[in-house]
Amino acid sequence: MQSRPNSHHWPPYLYALTMAAALGLTWGWPLAFWALPLQRWLGALLFAGGIVMGLAAIGLFRKMGTTVDPTGRASALADRGIYRFTRNPMYLGATLAYLGLGLWFGNGWLLLLTPIMALGLHHLAILREEAWLSARFGPAYVAYCARVRRWI
Repeated sequence: MQSRPNSHHWPPYLYALTMAAALGLTWGWPLAFWALPLQRWLGALLFAGGIVMGLAAIGLFRKMGTTVDPTGRASALADRGIYRFTRNPMYLGATLAYLGLGLWFGNGWLLLLTPIMALGLHHLAILREEAWLSARFGPAYVAYCARVRRWI
């Protein structure tokens, strides 16, 4: 078993790269659209829901005494709270928040780049973390994966 699930902090890199690319592309080649009131409300709800989901996951990790660092070694298996519904609430929350911002501000680039960010999270972080957690927690983690979906 590797000592850590990942050697790089991919999630914050992907979040920053996605936002920078969306803003840069919007500045150079606008792909903006009028944000209608209903769309803005939906965007605000997605953004707020994503932030709340991520904070709930971080709070549970802190309460359990395990690390939120994507390169850190988990000391406990989080399988309660928000983790009863999704195995990756921090990543799902960030993805929802980015989609919400795209809708809220009418930024087409952010809406187009967010799924690419989610694919990056899946391949660079989630798959590696899941392999590490499976080796670390064994049958308990395998049973958890059978009960709870990866994203939603």
